[in-house]
Amino acid sequence: MLEALRKGTGTWIAKIFIGLLVMSFAVWGVADIFGGYGAQTVATVGDTEISAQEYQSELQREMQVLRNRLGRNVTYADAQAMALDNQILLRLIGDAAVENQANELGLGISPKAVTAHLARDKMFHDQSGKFSRELFFRILQASSMNEQTFLERQQKVLVLEQIVGTVARTGQVSKTLLDAVNRFRNETRKLSYVTVPLDKLDTVGEPTAEQVREYYNAHKSEFRAPETRKVGLIVMTPGLLAEELEVSEEDQKSYFESNKARFGQPERRAVQQIPFPDKASADAAYEKLKKGAGFMDVAAERDLAKGDVDLGIIPKTGLADETVADAVFSLPIDEISEPIKGSLATVIARVTKIEPAVVKTFEDEQENIRKLIAAQRAAETILDSYDKLEDERATGSTLAETAKKLNFKYVEVPAIDARGRDADGKAVDVLSKQPRVLRAVFAAEAKVETDPEETTDRGYIWYDVMDVTPQRQKDFDEVTDEAKKKWHESAERTILVKKGQELVDKLRAGETIAKLAEEFGIETKETAPLKRSTLDSGLPPAAVQQAFALKEGQFGSASTPDAKGRIIFQVSELKVPDAPDAKAQETLLKSAETEIGDDLTIQYIRALRENFGVSINDAVFQEARTGQYAGGGRRGNY
Repeated sequence: MLEALRKGTGTWIAKIFIGLLVMSFAVWGVADIFGGYGAQTVATVGDTEISAQEYQSELQREMQVLRNRLGRNVTYADAQAMALDNQILLRLIGDAAVENQANELGLGISPKAVTAHLARDKMFHDQSGKFSRELFFRILQASSMNEQTFLERQQKVLVLEQIVGTVARTGQVSKTLLDAVNRFRNETRKLSYVTVPLDKLDTVGEPTAEQVREYYNAHKSEFRAPETRKVGLIVMTPGLLAEELEVSEEDQKSYFESNKARFGQPERRAVQQIPFPDKASADAAYEKLKKGAGFMDVAAERDLAKGDVDLGIIPKTGLADETVADAVFSLPIDEISEPIKGSLATVIARVTKIEPAVVKTFEDEQENIRKLIAAQRAAETILDSYDKLEDERATGSTLAETAKKLNFKYVEVPAIDARGRDADGKAVDVLSKQPRVLRAVFAAEAKVETDPEETTDRGYIWYDVMDVTPQRQKDFDEVTDEAKKKWHESAERTILVKKGQELVDKLRAGETIAKLAEEFGIETKETAPLKRSTLDSGLPPAAVQQAFALKEGQFGSASTPDAKGRIIFQVSELKVPDAPDAKAQETLLKSAETEIGDDLTIQYIRALRENFGVSINDAVFQEARTGQYAGGGRRGNY
């Protein structure tokens, strides 16, 4: 149901701005669009501002959709790990860019036209084929939207679709292009190869002092000492404070009993589902399946791709229709269900994998519970300490004096660079894992009071920049050993490239791969047929990429992943794919049309961005993406 909603309410948004804008953002670049705008604005596109509240609402809504789908809690950290935070921002930027263009073109749509469009949408029709308000509100509830928000979003989508839909549909696919796409995707090559280690090719002796100095003089930029800063810190994060807090076993057991549903994992199943508009068509399809028709073949007859049928591995709550959920979660593995008449549609389903429920005991989760309670209490402690510390600093006390008076832990870092490393190149844990704080440290002036910075885990770090040591060129005497090591690595790379080319030349002159392997006492290997998209060939990507630039029988070489050997290979077989049959050609055509449309859309939106200009307020974005934005205040919500 949720997937249907996403398709129905934001086809171009979900498909283009969540997927393709990630690509287009890489094309645009990121660093050049970070700037400073209003304190409550995450980004500005032309005259359109994207507020922190709007961004957080969208992010939280998507997180709720994921919670419903996965059947478990989804935190801000989870959202960041899935890059959902960036995807939402990119989607909103895309919306704003096209919205600016729509405004310039004077495009619009009336509320009456929006409701008429919704009334025609089969997603909201009941079994009789009529619009169902009950079904409409049920779907909105599952997507964490109210009616007003949905209608506003739908009105915007329909306006912007007039532009984006037109751009995406202008691409035409010729037969020549279709043949080229088919060959590019499905052409295969087999490679015969040997892996020759460095020690069988040559040895690298010890360099002379003159050679090391020559390397140093030619690569001086590799031997610069970065700017470092001496920093005094008071660190208050839930993680650090939680380590010092005691939590009684009684409190832990009480928490476990009150939150049993949060522990363990319900049974999950890999579900495939084919929806039908009525039971008659489902019964006809079921008869085909009983006679041996393939499940995906039946799905294809309904113009459904694998992604439309696969629901992934989900808990029972991942199926919003209770009737369907009960039937699916009683199916044996790999058995095709009879038609299931649900409240939204009649479906045929099958389960391809079952993950049994995992039940956790108190003993299993005791340590996690202790940490969780300690972290919650630590957060409360931080809020109390924040005011005390700020009040004391307001009297003019230094950070060290404040820490001593209030009995807070004070840390002094003698030298740290912009990467978070100390003078010996080791990571300074307290800052290297806090990029936002580290940026602030290197933006501050020495011996000037600074504001505390929030950490990624909703804590605070107070810092004083006590001294700044500018970057400098290291003298040769300081880096002799390092220069010697780098000279050695460079010499090895030179040998591998040179000897690799010599071996390829021998093969081109008539020697065989088998003979080469015999000379070195190594094994000849052969790959399975490889496509350009093959990722598990056992060869580095550079070798596979190079192989597709060669003809059958030709030779090439590439470095091993560890740069300690050379792979010498021959394209032993090149197979051009057959012309696709009618069904495959139709699938290929749709895919090519989509890709061309996507490419045109990327170029179009990129041009809009350049025309209107995009600026991202990084400070507000960092707060909003972690749920810490609180309308301009410095503290987040705990």
